[in-house]
Amino acid sequence: MKVEEVITQRIMEQLERGVIPWQRPWSGGEMPTNLVTKKEYKGINTFMLAAAGFSSPFWMSFKQVKELGGSVVKGSKGYPVVFWKQLMIPGNG
Repeated sequence: MKVEEVITQRIMEQLERGVIPWQRPWSGGEMPTNLVTKKEYKGINTFMLAAAGFSSPFWMSFKQVKELGGSVVKGSKGYPVVFWKQLMIPGNG
C-alpha cells in the first residue's frame, strides 16, 4: 500500500468514528516528539501522530524501546512515519 493510501485510510477511519483528527487530544500544546531524540516530527507526521488519539505527544520506535530495555505490549500496532529530508541545492540559496 502506498504511503498516501495509508494516510488517507487512517484519516477516513477516524472521521468514521466521529474523531476530528486535526484536534489535539492533549492540553499541553506539545508537538509530537520522539522521546529519545527530543526532535519534533515534521510534515505529515505531525498531523498523523497528533491525530492518533493518545494523551501524550511522545513517541519511540520499536528499536528505541528495545535498546532502552523496554518491551512493547503484544498485539500493539505501530504508526507509520514518513521519512523526509530537506536538501540544499548549491546555487539556489
